[in-house]
Amino acid sequence: MRRIALVKLAVGIMALLTLTGCWDLKTIQDTNYMTAIGFDYKDGKYIVYGQMLDFASVAKQEGGQSGQPPMIWVGKEEGATVSDAFNRLYRTSQQRVFWGHVGAYLFSKSALDQGIGKFTDGSVRYSETRFTQWVYSTDESIEAIFSVIPFFNVSPINSILMQPVENFRQHSFIPPHRLFWVASKLREPGFTVMLPTLDIDNKVWAKNEKQDSKLRVNGAYSLNSQHQLEWLSEKQFIGARWLNKYTSRTPIVVFREGRAVQTVNSKPKSHIKVRVQGGQAIFDVEVKAPVGIAEIFEEVGESELEQLVSKQIKEEIEQTFKLGKSRSIDVYSLEHILYRDEFKEWARLTNYGEKPLTNYELGNITVKAAVLHSGMLKMKEKTPQY
Repeated sequence: MRRIALVKLAVGIMALLTLTGCWDLKTIQDTNYMTAIGFDYKDGKYIVYGQMLDFASVAKQEGGQSGQPPMIWVGKEEGATVSDAFNRLYRTSQQRVFWGHVGAYLFSKSALDQGIGKFTDGSVRYSETRFTQWVYSTDESIEAIFSVIPFFNVSPINSILMQPVENFRQHSFIPPHRLFWVASKLREPGFTVMLPTLDIDNKVWAKNEKQDSKLRVNGAYSLNSQHQLEWLSEKQFIGARWLNKYTSRTPIVVFREGRAVQTVNSKPKSHIKVRVQGGQAIFDVEVKAPVGIAEIFEEVGESELEQLVSKQIKEEIEQTFKLGKSRSIDVYSLEHILYRDEFKEWARLTNYGEKPLTNYELGNITVKAAVLHSGMLKMKEKTPQY
């Protein structure tokens, strides 16, 4: 019996020794969580910005709004390389930095001039990061962008910087892009990535009669293999929304004889077909634009409304194309369509991608607008004047 008891005791001790413990467990307050990274380049130095949030206060806000603004820390360091600058940030981080929660990359124009690959190479090699970050550019101070607080004192994680999708679904003008999409498209021959830019608008909203700054997407920078970096404002980029397959709800104010008569919303579908004539690439565009009436100022017949909408869409597509071409920007990535559909012609016109496509034009632009509904009122029903 004594021998059996000793065997049981030995087995129990061995079992205890093989059990995993929690002696290396780190609680949330023992780690610094990086949530956004900014990149800049100046005087031969690579500059990085890191945004950190107090996740303890963020967790408290899930049950309700906080009366105090969230605490945001923005760090800045520079180095001979990007990794050198990141390593310098560690000197003052106090605790271990975790990079798995980084949700956005923000590039200055100077950084874009250097190429985004130089800035992201080190981070995407690191096991804690992924290719899912939202990617933006800005001409504003990166530190200022990272310090903007959304409405109701909620975390900056709930801003356009971190969660742009719902805003874009409601107001589809300039689409947001994730890092994996940008990286893959920049590898495609003839593709131009239009990278959205952020700025700070302090004129729209006020809190208790004091200006309350908010982030805004105000334009886009062009990125391509030729390093042709140009910026277009939202107004200049307006025609691209009709050829973007991700556009889900975009408004258009309908004008007749210079007067605004109605407002409609549309979720368009488009197709571009290329043909080569006389050594020139010609791109025919077809857009189907189902519209829903959002507002009626003056009564317009359904047929006439469809004609007015089709005309304005066509004008916007042409306007953005002409502006882009005048500045050597292939806004609609037409060269990539040529590469994909007519490879032999693409190879001949671009010398297998050694030079950009320059001899190209828009051909026939066919827009078919169709009124689907007029909301909760009939199209010809006169709205009561209260």
